[in-house]
Amino acid sequence: LALLTGYVQACRALMIAASVLGLPAIFLLITVLPCIRMGHEPGAAKYRRSQLGGILIILLAMCGVVATIWFPVCAHRETTIMSFGYSLYTGWIGSALCLFGGCVIVCCSGDAQTFGENRFYYASGSSSPTHAKSAHV
Repeated sequence: LALLTGYVQACRALMIAASVLGLPAIFLLITVLPCIRMGHEPGAAKYRRSQLGGILIILLAMCGVVATIWFPVCAHRETTIMSFGYSLYTGWIGSALCLFGGCVIVCCSGDAQTFGENRFYYASGSSSPTHAKSAHV
């Protein structure tokens, strides 16, 4: 087997790092959904998790962008390959969408004070005005 050049190994490492960053980011963002409550946590905790999840998605996208741009540039310089296939284009599109989605999550999640307000939760035996049955929702 021929030894792989440094840029191929670096691009592989970047794509593995992107894959490893994606799993905790998705788990963090799933726990921020309005239908999921974890005990009696304040809205600021969900806000911090959404910000961290968005930042991880942006880091994932940057790893993907660097790997999918660096590989074809170096491969073309080394072997003058002109066609790279659809998986490289898929990597570009996926990285761009992750970058856009991470930026939207970070910029549009609101502020920590209002995160999670104006929600009604069902609680049995309660007659508070925030009760879903008494609010006629």
